[in-house]
Amino acid sequence: MPATFEIDHDARLVRSRAWGVLVDDDLARTQAGVRDDPRFEPDYCQLFDFSGVTDVRLTREGLLALAAHSPYGPTARRAMVVPNDLGYGMARMYQMLSGRDPELFRPFRSVEEAMQWLERPRAALPRPTR
Repeated sequence: MPATFEIDHDARLVRSRAWGVLVDDDLARTQAGVRDDPRFEPDYCQLFDFSGVTDVRLTREGLLALAAHSPYGPTARRAMVVPNDLGYGMARMYQMLSGRDPELFRPFRSVEEAMQWLERPRAALPRPTR
């Protein structure tokens, strides 16, 4: 399985990583693992590093299913590290399909940039509207 995750409870952060050829099932299994982990809370932030991905074979249907079953709540900040243009475009497509607020879900080109954004104080983030 070329995708995995670990939960940092103290930092309230899920660190996910993918490598090699990425297909829908890899992300679905990782998402289910996060959702089923008793340590996970929906307001945790996520850093998903796609730097090691060599080929993307995700489908629109797979991205829609991921968006529909996301375990993350509406105020969770999520950063995707996608250093190449194809991955960046896929992250943007997922953002649009999932309806995620761009202030809470963003693609980045580096882990450092993504972590700086994730570590911003929550008070600096917009409040969700009802």
